[in-house]
Amino acid sequence: MNNKTMFYVGIDVSKDKSDICIKDEKGNDLIHGFEMTYKKADLEMLYEIIESIKSKIPGNSDVVIGMEATGIYSLPLYSNLKKDGYKVKLYNPIQTNGYRKINIRKTKTDPIDSAIIADMLRHSEPPQASEIQDMQLFQLRELVRIRHRLIEKQALCKTQIIRNIDTIWPDYGGAMKGVFGAASLAILKKYSVPSKLRNESFEKFYELIKKKSRSKISRSKAEEIYANAGNILTIPELDSVMSIEIKTLITQLELYDEQIHSIEGKIDQMMKLTDTKIMSIPGIADILGPIILGEIGAIERFSNAKKLVAFAGLDPVVSQSGRFENKSGKISKRGSPLLRRALFLAANSAIQNDENLKRFYAKKRSEGKHHFSALNAVAAKLLRIVYWVLKNNKEYQIQPN
Repeated sequence: MNNKTMFYVGIDVSKDKSDICIKDEKGNDLIHGFEMTYKKADLEMLYEIIESIKSKIPGNSDVVIGMEATGIYSLPLYSNLKKDGYKVKLYNPIQTNGYRKINIRKTKTDPIDSAIIADMLRHSEPPQASEIQDMQLFQLRELVRIRHRLIEKQALCKTQIIRNIDTIWPDYGGAMKGVFGAASLAILKKYSVPSKLRNESFEKFYELIKKKSRSKISRSKAEEIYANAGNILTIPELDSVMSIEIKTLITQLELYDEQIHSIEGKIDQMMKLTDTKIMSIPGIADILGPIILGEIGAIERFSNAKKLVAFAGLDPVVSQSGRFENKSGKISKRGSPLLRRALFLAANSAIQNDENLKRFYAKKRSEGKHHFSALNAVAAKLLRIVYWVLKNNKEYQIQPN
């Protein structure tokens, strides 16, 4: 028989501070409106308050702490609480938002949110602690997200380069196939604008392009590019300005390439340490495997595949009232957009490499589903396969064509 008296600490985490609410088993506030910053002294103060409450409760007492999983803001506090031996339950913001909607009054303040989290703990039977079970996978997720952000910045950089080239050298893309190839970037970095290229002798220009293309660009093609630079309508007043920006953007592009390559090396090392079988699944390879694995995290967090599908936001939206039930076919799109995108890309590849999934896709199309709706269904099925592979730590056997 458990005679422990429980009390519950709700923490609403934000960027600069956290609001604390402590409740007893009956829902009475023991502490409400206490704020702490992310300093060691404030955390020690919280511990002192908890111990003070425990000392006033006769017999055995225990505490459970709850907080939203708000990524970079919640992680330092969560990590220290766990390290110091406290039971901590992480809530998905969707859960706390749903609980908040139970109240008739539409209110959202930090003190109210901390009280809501304390009540959520109080109504859990039993209030189990949840963990970031595998910090290795958490590290993998962060590496994957860093790579994704770098690629987004790289794409923005490329868009700006194209804009500038279209302004100052309109026919460059026609003369030089592959604007972002090694030879093309060397031309743009050295000359940037047509007038600077025409001020160079053809022989020097040809030596550069021959070296950077490893002799893949012929002399006649080099002559065409050189002639093109002399025949284009230009804006001389913009030459110096555009030249500076194009060179700056190319330098940034090269830096992003180095950084992405470095991050990918770290991701490869991390994947070797995880010894995962996820790469045996059709459509999931060196790039998509780490994304999917990192975004899912420890598979033990999910008691069944259905919960993992819901976590990815691939579950269908269902509206039901009485005898009326509407299944629109739309997916909920909750959870990580990066995970969903990776699964869609994997699904698109899988229907070409796995007979099982190919038939499943064809069946959905025969039922009148749009290509993307059918692909959503394949992505959800693929995620169930991911669940099985990770849960059992066994390789998936690809179905023969």
